[in-house]
Amino acid sequence: MDETEELIQLCVRALAAQMIAAPGVELHMTRTCVLGLTEEPLADFNRLTLGADPKAEEFLIRSVARAVERGRPLSAVMSPRAAEALAPVATRLGMTAVGTAPLMVLRPDVPVPPARPTKVVRALGPDLAAVAGDLIAAAFDEPRDIVARYFEVCMTETSGVETYIAWGDAGPMCTVTVTPTGDTAGISLMATPPEHQRMGFGRALLSEVIRDYRRRGMTRFHLGASEAGRPLYDSLGFELVADLPVWSLALPGKGT
Repeated sequence: MDETEELIQLCVRALAAQMIAAPGVELHMTRTCVLGLTEEPLADFNRLTLGADPKAEEFLIRSVARAVERGRPLSAVMSPRAAEALAPVATRLGMTAVGTAPLMVLRPDVPVPPARPTKVVRALGPDLAAVAGDLIAAAFDEPRDIVARYFEVCMTETSGVETYIAWGDAGPMCTVTVTPTGDTAGISLMATPPEHQRMGFGRALLSEVIRDYRRRGMTRFHLGASEAGRPLYDSLGFELVADLPVWSLALPGKGT
């Protein structure tokens, strides 16, 4: 198995771990594919990931049918190998190609540059979970109540999803979520509100989290980068593994 497909499998497990505690969530998964539907009419909260698999086409068809049945938009990401076969199927099902998402990895032998000293705490308990939720909502311009329902619920000791907050003199600055699987950890929800950007807190937080996980035996880290976040990840030593095709399914009459 090539590294891209291996990381897709880890992304499938991470997405399931992040969504399983959400109210009303519907999860369907194989080793290489996962569909997560929620009660929200927003594509960011209804996700499909597809790796190369003999039954990936069947999984895609069933996923779109279920999303349509529930009246949910869908955001889908595919491995490049899967997309070769699935792109015509996705188009036939009414999906639209909307770009790519860089899949990046930090390898074990890459040193993480030092960053400014920063207080970092794990978001455990309702008060700190709410702090992390405030940062996520502000950074991604998402409705605060939805963030509470679908992100804060997984900020528990036993969820397998760990969220951290960086603090500055003015209070909480940014947050990041880590989902460990074996010796590899997925990085997601790297959230810095606009008023706290370009101050070095995101770099400090991610650097400290990576160093801490390495001390605990974690050797590799992966993430899906946004265009805004990619310069930070490049500077920390992450490298591009693949550009994953991204597709969307709109609600009828709502556009893409």
